[in-house]
Amino acid sequence: MYKEFTKSAGDTWDDIARRAYGTPEKGGDIAKMNNNIEAGSVLVLEEDETGSDDVKTTGEIYLRYGDTDYNDFSECSLYDGMEAVKGASFVFNITDLDYDFNFNDSVVVCDEQGLFLKGRVANIKSSLTNYANWVQIEVKSHAGVLTETVMPNPFEFSDRSIKGVLEQVAGYYNQKIDFSGEAELEEVFTNEIGTSFTAEKSETVWEFMRRICRSRGLLLTDTGDGLFIGRYKPETEEKLNLIDGECLGVREIRAEFITVGLGRYYEVNSQYPSTDSAIVQIPLPVPVTKRYDSNDFNSMSLEDTARRIACSEIGQHFKVYAELSENLRKKSGDFVVLKNSKIKINNETDFIIEEIERRHPDVTLITLTLPCAYTYEIPESLPLCN
Repeated sequence: MYKEFTKSAGDTWDDIARRAYGTPEKGGDIAKMNNNIEAGSVLVLEEDETGSDDVKTTGEIYLRYGDTDYNDFSECSLYDGMEAVKGASFVFNITDLDYDFNFNDSVVVCDEQGLFLKGRVANIKSSLTNYANWVQIEVKSHAGVLTETVMPNPFEFSDRSIKGVLEQVAGYYNQKIDFSGEAELEEVFTNEIGTSFTAEKSETVWEFMRRICRSRGLLLTDTGDGLFIGRYKPETEEKLNLIDGECLGVREIRAEFITVGLGRYYEVNSQYPSTDSAIVQIPLPVPVTKRYDSNDFNSMSLEDTARRIACSEIGQHFKVYAELSENLRKKSGDFVVLKNSKIKINNETDFIIEEIERRHPDVTLITLTLPCAYTYEIPESLPLCN
């Protein structure tokens, strides 16, 4: 939760940090979080009072608020997506129990396997009719703040590695962050004005961090209890079977394969450190060219950049949406094998779960895309493209 302090014109941010934590160490982070205001009411993040060390693996879904675990909800949804912030929604029918939630209250959400997310109450919706009295609690993980606030000043990061920039930005908002051992994380890019990386003024913190990660083929993941940066490593041994005639429980399924806006040739150009160009090709049977200028994130390897752009574009144009009659213990990034001639997928094709919503007790909604969107390996063929 956040605690409020009053900053006078004579106070430094180190003074606020000393009052809050007994040390000036986080003065700069507090300043960034509060947009460097000169004076007024400022917020400081307190240590989360709701720990996860004693989370119970009970085999059921529950919402922990303070010392109480609530599992008497009438409706529940858990949201998980690739490069997205985790969330949850609970509907409670008003009874003798006290559902006295407030905005910004710290909560923990657990699923059948343990911790799903640590976060805060983001939205509260309540209703009283002739037939029912209920309250809906919508929760975002702690990383939710990164999707809502724009990047603080200054926008430039000089002489820092990718890892260093991400650590610094996450630190502004007291976000836990862990990294894989990828060598790209240690890269320091410096352009002609000596800047390592630059954010756009209107860019959110999440968008900025995601853009840095994608520039090196890395994935920004919300673990529910922090951030993890690493390369997407698909688990293909245990695929969800959605082959027509072999699986049960598919209530609805539809495919959207849209080639308008997709290119065959992806060209990326750069003027720094020297004039250069790279072109990659995808298996689209239309001679459409897309051209991009590199920025300070990606001009070190134009061919890799072109391939990542092309694969990301494929992922945006090939989607499958399905509603399953079971609350599946699956997560984003899991593989699915799909074949269904009724929606024009005539051959067994691998997809990955890009987004998943698990609705208690017996519905799962999934959005699928082609794996190349995150593996960055150009496929040999595309659905419906001969």
